[in-house]
Amino acid sequence: MKSNKIISSLVAASILISGVFAAAAKKPIDENQLGMRSSDLYSEVNAKPDGTNYNKDAAGTSKRIQRAYPDAPPMIPHDISDFGEITKDNNACLGCHMPDVATGVQATPIPQSHFTSFRPNVALDTNGRFVEVGNDKVVKTDLKGALWQGRFNCTQCHAPQHQGKLRVENKFKKDCLDPVGRKYEKKSYLMDHLEIGVKAGNGL
Repeated sequence: MKSNKIISSLVAASILISGVFAAAAKKPIDENQLGMRSSDLYSEVNAKPDGTNYNKDAAGTSKRIQRAYPDAPPMIPHDISDFGEITKDNNACLGCHMPDVATGVQATPIPQSHFTSFRPNVALDTNGRFVEVGNDKVVKTDLKGALWQGRFNCTQCHAPQHQGKLRVENKFKKDCLDPVGRKYEKKSYLMDHLEIGVKAGNGL
C-alpha cells in the first residue's frame, strides 16, 4: 500500500514536470535576450559598451586606493593616458616610483621584490643554451637597485580603475585580512613571503 502511494506520487511529479517543460517549449526564449547585452549574438554592430571613465587626476593629486588583500598589487589611482607604451627601455612610471624619488613626490615606492631576481640556477651549455643546474634550486640575486626586467611591464599587474555602472554588483569583502595584513594595507611585505618560498624550495 505504501509502495503504491510512493509510485503514484512519482508519476504525478513526472507529469507535472513534463507539463512545465511543454509549456516552456510553446514560448521559446529569443536568444537575443540571453545574457546582459540583449542584442544579436552574431553581430557586434549594436553591441555598444558603456564606455570607460578612468580617473583623470594627475599623478600626485589622486587618492591612494586601498589594497583588496595582503600583497595585492596596488591599483593606479591617477591618469596614465599620456605615459605612452611601457617598454624595458622607456618606462614613465619609474620617474616617480623609484625608491629614491618616491618619498619626495609622495608616490608609492617600488618594493625590494622588484629589484631582486628569483630564478633557477642556470648555466650556458656548449651550444650556447641555458640549462638548469642545481636540481631546481632558486638563486636569489640582489640587483643593487636595478629593476629586474621580469617586472618592467608595470601594467601587467597594476592597472587604472574604471568608474562606471556595474552590470553585476561587486560584493567582494576583504575578510581575508589578518592583523598582519591590516598592518600592511599600504605597504608590501611580499619579499618576506618570497623568502619563505625560496628557502622551502631549496630545502632549507
